[in-house]
Amino acid sequence: MKDLRGKSAIVTGGGSGINLALSQLLVDSGCNVLIADLRLHATAQEWMQTISQKQQNTQQARIGRVEFVQTDVTSWPQLEHTFEVCIQVFNTPCPDIIIPGAGIYEPLSQSSELSFWADPGTENDFGHYKVLDINLIHPIKMTRIAIKRFIEIKNCTRPSTLSSEMCVLHVSSIAGQRSGMATPLYQASKHGINSFVRGMAPLQDLLGIRIVGVAPGTIRTPLFTEDPSAAKILDLDKDFLLPPQEVAQAMMALITRPQKYKPGTILEVCDVGGEDRWREADLLNDPGPSGPASKTSNKGRAIEEILQLLGVEIGPVSGSKGVKNE
Repeated sequence: MKDLRGKSAIVTGGGSGINLALSQLLVDSGCNVLIADLRLHATAQEWMQTISQKQQNTQQARIGRVEFVQTDVTSWPQLEHTFEVCIQVFNTPCPDIIIPGAGIYEPLSQSSELSFWADPGTENDFGHYKVLDINLIHPIKMTRIAIKRFIEIKNCTRPSTLSSEMCVLHVSSIAGQRSGMATPLYQASKHGINSFVRGMAPLQDLLGIRIVGVAPGTIRTPLFTEDPSAAKILDLDKDFLLPPQEVAQAMMALITRPQKYKPGTILEVCDVGGEDRWREADLLNDPGPSGPASKTSNKGRAIEEILQLLGVEIGPVSGSKGVKNE
C-alpha cells in the first residue's frame, strides 16, 4: 500500500501518543483518518484544528481529513460503530487501514483497579481484567470486524470500489518478548498480540489482508510523563524514552512497504535513527530486545511494592528469601 492518497484509516487510541503521531503522518500522506478514543489530548485537539484550517486552503488539498468519534474500545458495539462512521464520513465502502492501537499500562497501585496485584476483590471487581480487555481483546475483535467487513464488500457487486488489500497494524511492545512479576497482565497482553499477528500471516495470500505489528520500547508519551503510577518503573532523568515520531515512522513503513515487511512481522523499535535501528523480532531463537529504550532503571523496585500490596514485609535477606507474612 505505497500510495495512501484517498485511503481511509481507523486509529483507536489516536487521541495521544504514538497513535496520534501516526495519525498525523497518515493525514500528511493524503489518508483520511478516523480517530476513535475516549478523549483527545490537548495536542490532538490543536492539531485537528490546524488540519481543519488547512483543508480550507486549496493549496493543502493533498492532505487527508481527520475526524474523531468517542469510543470505549471495551465495547464491541462501539467498535462496530467506528466502521460505520468511517464508511459514512469518508464515503468509502470499507476502511483500508485498521490500527487498533488503544492500550493502557498496568500501574502498581493499591488504588488502581488495573493492577493484577492490587486486585480490588469481588465487591468492586469488574469481573474481568480491563488491561486484557483493552490491550488484547479489543485489537483481536477489531481485526475480526475488519475481516468480516472486507469479505462482505469484496463479495458485493461493486468490486471496483474496493481496494484489493487491507492492512491491520497492531501495537505490541518489547514486553511481548519478556516476562516479569511487575506487570503480568500487560506483558501477557503483548505476548498475545505477537502470537495473534504471527498466526494471522496467511490471511495475506488467502484474502489480501496483511496483518503486522510494531513492538516499541519505552516511549515518551502522556502515559509515562503525566501518570506518576505508570512512571514508577522509570528514572525520567536517566532512562531513554523514544520520541513517538520514531515509532510512528516505523508504523508507516509497516503500512507502506509490504515487500520488505511481510505478513506476521513484529518490528521492534528501541532506538532513534530510522530503519537501520529497527529490528524484526523472530518467533524462535530471538536474542531479545536491545537498544536504549529497552531498559528501565526502577523496575526492580516493583517487587518490594508487590509484597506491600500482598501484605508481607521484606526481611534482611534479599530476593525471595527473607520474605515473611505480617
